Amino acid sequence: MTESDLKKIEVALGLVLPDFYRTTMLNYPFPKDSFVADFCLMNNVEGLLKYAQPHPPYPGITKPYGIGNDGGEEVYFLDVAAKDSQVYVYDHELGKHEVKAKDWNEYLSQMTEVLKEVDEDEIVDEKSMRRGDRWLAIILAVATIIGIALFLYFGFK
Repeated sequence: MTESDLKKIEVALGLVLPDFYRTTMLNYPFPKDSFVADFCLMNNVEGLLKYAQPHPPYPGITKPYGIGNDGGEEVYFLDVAAKDSQVYVYDHELGKHEVKAKDWNEYLSQMTEVLKEVDEDEIVDEKSMRRGDRWLAIILAVATIIGIALFLYFGFK
């Protein structure tokens, strides 16, 4: 993300983004094509503007700014009116919000863990696919042998 991207967000939403957020987005710490970049800490202006749409009132939150989501029912946001905002999560199913991380560094640590979990899941899925390919080959070989045996049995009767 560039300085002009951040300015575009500020102008469109009529707010000032906190320094800790600006610094992170200008020096984005996660891979650009990762789950975290696509969802949890969005790294694109269009997505951020979408999640900045009006939210229900959050008691105790003066100026919410959506920074991402979990890919499902939860939206992550900051209170940009607070100097050192906690990171909050709003659950659409439950209709309530709560603290997700007590500070920005804790949130970034959580996202590092999410990234590791996603990477580990992809490795497990890859191994499962390879095992699945082996089983498919075995099933096809057995089916072929049975087919040949049936052909030979009924073909020479």
